Amino acid sequence: MAYVPLNAQIPNCHNTQQTIDDELQLLVQATKRVRLYGTDCNVLWYTIDAIQRLKLDLQVVVGIWIDKDKAVYTRQTEEFYAVMDKYGWSNVIGVSVGNEVLFDKYQTPEKKMVALGHRDIPVFTSDLESVNRPPLTDHEDKAGVNLHPFFSGIPIDQAASWYWKYLNETGTPAINSGTKQTDIWITEVGWPTFPAPAAVEDSFFDAPWKIWTGSAVEGFWGLLTINKRLKVELPDCLAN
Repeated sequence: MAYVPLNAQIPNCHNTQQTIDDELQLLVQATKRVRLYGTDCNVLWYTIDAIQRLKLDLQVVVGIWIDKDKAVYTRQTEEFYAVMDKYGWSNVIGVSVGNEVLFDKYQTPEKKMVALGHRDIPVFTSDLESVNRPPLTDHEDKAGVNLHPFFSGIPIDQAASWYWKYLNETGTPAINSGTKQTDIWITEVGWPTFPAPAAVEDSFFDAPWKIWTGSAVEGFWGLLTINKRLKVELPDCLAN
C-alpha cells in the first residue's frame, strides 16, 4: 500500500518518529507491504526504525523522488544509503526511482547496490503502463505500473473486471514486448472517494495537499480519511 506520512511535505516537515510509529501500527493491520514515494522529512529513517523497533511485519519498497532538479535525486539517494548503513537491508524488497516520470536521464542506485552486495533487491521506476514499456523495461529489474480504471473512464461497477482484463491482455504483453520478460509490480491502483463514494483505495491516507483548483480528486485516494477513520470494511485477511 502506498504510504505518504501525514504532514511530511518539504518545507513543512511536521511529522515525527511518534506520528509514524502510530500510523504504521494502523497500516500493518491492513497490509504487509508499504510503498514510499521519497525519503525527505526523515520518512525512510522513521519508517525503518519503527518497523524494527516495534517488530512490525512490514516490508518496504523504498521510494526515491526525482524531478527536474537533480539535487532532489542526489539528496534522496544519499539519504537512502545512510538509512541502509544504519539499519541494514532486511526490510527492503525493492527500490522505486521516480513516480510517473519518464526515467531516462538519471542514474539509478542499482550500480552502487550491486557493489554493496544487494543485486537481489530490484530497482525500477513506477509509471503509467502506457509509458513503462520497452526500451525502458529492458533495463528495469521490475516494471512498476500505475494502472487506474478511474482515469480510463471506466464505470466503477466494471472497474475490477476491466483492470484484470486490460492488465493481462494489453498491459502485460506490451510491457514484455522488448528483449526480456519483466515481472510486473502494481504500484498504484484504486478508486477515489471523491466526487463519488467508492470501495477501493490505493493509499493509506487521503492527501489534502494534493487538492488544487480543478483537481480535487487527487486528494481522496486513501483507505483512511485525514482523521484516520476507515472508509471501508476490510476483509478478514491479509496479502502474503
